[in-house]
Amino acid sequence: MYKQLADSIKQQILSGELKESERLMTEAELCDKYNVSRITVRQAINLLVEGEFVTKKQGIGTFVTSKKLGRVMNPGKPMSFTEICAADGKKASAEILSVDRCRADKKLASELEIPQDSEILKIVRVRKSDGIPVMIEETYIPSEYNFVSEGDLSDSIYAMLSEHGTFPAHAKKTISIVYAGEREEKYLEVKAKEPLLHHTDMVMDEKGNIILISKLVINPERFALTIEF
Repeated sequence: MYKQLADSIKQQILSGELKESERLMTEAELCDKYNVSRITVRQAINLLVEGEFVTKKQGIGTFVTSKKLGRVMNPGKPMSFTEICAADGKKASAEILSVDRCRADKKLASELEIPQDSEILKIVRVRKSDGIPVMIEETYIPSEYNFVSEGDLSDSIYAMLSEHGTFPAHAKKTISIVYAGEREEKYLEVKAKEPLLHHTDMVMDEKGNIILISKLVINPERFALTIEF
């Protein structure tokens, strides 16, 4: 019986009736709808979890598994989030949280290779794939590229730079783990203290000059990085 229930839910997922990241009914609701025991429901859900059709989130519920965005990292040209989404057949968008001109502290000035206290542009966005939030992106740009703030920030910053003759050609990526705080709970739909990926991208032009630095906090359930050597 639990296999029949699992098959029924799986067909709803495959047909699109249940969509990516959509929450399933609670155990009690599934028991009532299908007139089965709680043990049967749990066995069916476990079968779907094993098949990676659904994902359990403790204290929140069970959700249809989202297909992860897949980025292949190699020595070639850096890919923008917009390009990654397009390569996966999805549409990128951005929720703009803030756009500010500020002063570079000692650490950021060193990373950008500019004098301390230089004016920089700071852009904070939630990047989404087909409307589903994937990452919070903080981008720091030297003042010579302030024209970016006048463009469409729901689109690719890389594309805007390229249109003005500055082409992202190389990148250095540092990866670590961080834990969700209030901001991540709100914008990435995760629980407090949930482990997340933190990527720092240093992006350079063809001559090796640093164009920008992006600090990305990523929901690992929605993004996968493959590194080719």
